[in-house]
Amino acid sequence: MKFSIVLATLVGATAIVSSANAADMARKVPYAAPVVETRAYDWSGFYAGAILQYGFGDDRVGMGGGVSAGTLHPKGFGGGLTAGYNYQAGNFVAGLEADVALSAMRDSIDSAVFGGTRAETKMPWLVTVRPRVGYAFDRALIFATAGLAVGGLDTDITANAPAGVLHKSTTRAGLAAGAGVEYAVTDKISLKAEYMYVNLKSDRYDFGPYTTKVIGESHNGRVGLNYRF
Repeated sequence: MKFSIVLATLVGATAIVSSANAADMARKVPYAAPVVETRAYDWSGFYAGAILQYGFGDDRVGMGGGVSAGTLHPKGFGGGLTAGYNYQAGNFVAGLEADVALSAMRDSIDSAVFGGTRAETKMPWLVTVRPRVGYAFDRALIFATAGLAVGGLDTDITANAPAGVLHKSTTRAGLAAGAGVEYAVTDKISLKAEYMYVNLKSDRYDFGPYTTKVIGESHNGRVGLNYRF
C-alpha cells in the first residue's frame, strides 16, 4: 500500500515537472517568421522610351591632289524615340532595339586654300536597328549591341579659285555598335546609359575641278528612359 502511494506520488511529480519544462521551452523558442520567396526582376517583354544624346565626329575635307581644306569636327546634342523587345533566360537577356533620333551635330571651317574655301557638314538624323545581348544582375542589366545604322549627311563646300561648289544631302547606311547599362527603378520604368559608335559609308564627290571625300563617323553618349509593357 505504502509502495503504491509512493509510486503514485513520483509519477505525479514527474508529470508536473515535465509540463513545466515544456511550457518553459515553448516560451524560449522564438517565433519563426514565414519565409517569403523573392523573385528576380524579369527583363522580358516589350518596351518604348526616349533618348537624349551628345555626339561628336570627324569629317576630313580633302580636295584636289591630296590638298586638304581642313578637318571638320561635327558635334552637338540630339534626341529621339526608341522601342524594343527583350527575352530573358536565366541571367542572360537577348533582344532587338530600334531608335530614331534628330541631331544638331554640325561644324564649319574657312580655309585660305584655292582662293578661299568654306566647308560645312551636318549630321541631322540617325536611325539604328540593333540586336542587343546582356547579363542581368536582378534589376541591373549590362549589355552590348551592334547592327544597322542609317543616317543623313549634309555637305556644303565652296572654293573660289578655280570656282567649285558642292551641295550634297545624302542618306547612307553603315554600322552602329556600342555598350551600356540599364537599371529598373520600378517594375515598369528603367533608366539607361550607353555609348554608341556610328560609321556610315564614306563617299567621294566631284565638283568643278575638285574631288572630296565625306566621312560619316561619330561617337555618341546616350541616356534614356524606357517604359515596359
